[in-house]
Amino acid sequence: MPTFRRSGARVPRGVAAVVALFFGAGCGAFGGVRVETVEHSEQKPSNVAVFVSVTDHGEPVTELEAKSFRIYEDGQELSPQLIERTLLPRETVTAERVLLLVDLSGNPNAAQRDDYVAAVEAFVRKLTPSVAVSVRAFDGSPGLKAVGDYARGTQTPSAAPLTKLTSRDASRDLNGAIVAGLAELDRDVQNDKKPIHVETLVVFARGADLAGRTDASKLDEALDATKHDVLAVGLGEDTPYLGFARGGVVHAQSADTLPIAFEEAGSRVAALHAKFYLLAYCSPARAGHRSVRLEVTRIDKDGKEHTGDTELEIDATGFGPGCRVDTTPRFEHPADGEKHGIAARVNQAPATDPDAVVPPPSSGDYAK
Repeated sequence: MPTFRRSGARVPRGVAAVVALFFGAGCGAFGGVRVETVEHSEQKPSNVAVFVSVTDHGEPVTELEAKSFRIYEDGQELSPQLIERTLLPRETVTAERVLLLVDLSGNPNAAQRDDYVAAVEAFVRKLTPSVAVSVRAFDGSPGLKAVGDYARGTQTPSAAPLTKLTSRDASRDLNGAIVAGLAELDRDVQNDKKPIHVETLVVFARGADLAGRTDASKLDEALDATKHDVLAVGLGEDTPYLGFARGGVVHAQSADTLPIAFEEAGSRVAALHAKFYLLAYCSPARAGHRSVRLEVTRIDKDGKEHTGDTELEIDATGFGPGCRVDTTPRFEHPADGEKHGIAARVNQAPATDPDAVVPPPSSGDYAK
């Protein structure tokens, strides 16, 4: 059975400000439910929307409902019926993508490639119900090789190109592939003008970098600067070369269990994306500034209640009647005239508990 282990690496220097922004926005104590304000919007007539992430003891909290959120303005709880509290589809404001890199170094034989095809297809199937996925391969040559791009909603993905890609260099350019993968995600951010980006890099590697084209210091610089989460899949437990995966590592016990490990990795990434919620309501405020507190309550499998909250401030100047709660939010702040969320790639979080082991999901073919 594969296991998921969180990396124990420090928080990258380059994302310290991002972590402070997302984790310092009035969230509950670390170790319990954390509700993190990523971005908020207020617009006439009286629409308020808040994009948040929710975790509990460091793990993503998914499948919350609107009733899980209680809303307070200036300390007074607002009636859900009065304010028409709802959760909007997050895809209205987010661009989401997962990029998977597959190691083809060493000229894997036909049987190994077949294992990779099955594993990649399991990964893509797990994610495409909610997120677009791209797959690239690497070996010892510079750059990444296209395998496939799978839009959200793809039901029968094929990774057959992995059986046909020829390797012109049996070495392993792992460091270069990671840097190239992060750069590809960065180009997505520049090209897609959705206000919020949630993008994740997942790397399957069979060993350490051999090519030496990109030295460790340059890889560290890229990892420190990125706002994307980075996970890895490896064979066996002895994988020190996967230390770059600051979001954690899924370990497959053998090549035969690679499809299970990849499906588990897909489940993990799906949860990282599903921890985000777009909450909207119609504010009863009609003037001035208001402090807003969102309180989230979840019930665990043992029936125990967990709560956390986040706070922010809204400007209700000019608010009035006529609010439609299903209006798509505009994450614009007239004070600075800029679209705040363009660079707010929100899926980088500090690693916690290096010995944490997450069991595989209880769904999927291998759970039957």
